[in-house]
Amino acid sequence: MPCSQELSFFGSRLGALKQLCLVMKGPEAKLWEKLKLKLPQVFWTRIENTASTGIPDVYGAHENKCFFIELKITKSNAVRLSPTQISWNFSNVSNGGRSFFLVEALSTSSLYLFSGKKGRELQKEGLKSGPLATFPAPLDANQLLHCLKTAPL
Repeated sequence: MPCSQELSFFGSRLGALKQLCLVMKGPEAKLWEKLKLKLPQVFWTRIENTASTGIPDVYGAHENKCFFIELKITKSNAVRLSPTQISWNFSNVSNGGRSFFLVEALSTSSLYLFSGKKGRELQKEGLKSGPLATFPAPLDANQLLHCLKTAPL
């Protein structure tokens, strides 16, 4: 098989494999993929941290603004947070950082954005605890980015 045909063969298989992997991923991973796809202008880093718990899942930077996002999925009103996630986000915001909890409600595909300072309330009251913003499907990515960069915490 000539080289160009091999590349074409493997390229088509890689695309299919990537789609299969996305289908096999859990809902939180799909939310991460949605962020990357809808906001490609943001410098994103997925934080896979097993050494120190509580640090959010995602770091983003855009136009001199940096922010952390803890990704969460819920099938109901309840949102599960660990004590270290609550503590880390509260401390970060209290010291001038920008961090958020971004929750996707699977029943509606809506996204709810909460201040990192509101972890305790979010844990106790769930989605009803008063998000900074709600984004119904389909996602208005520019509005989400605006909130991540400018919302008062």
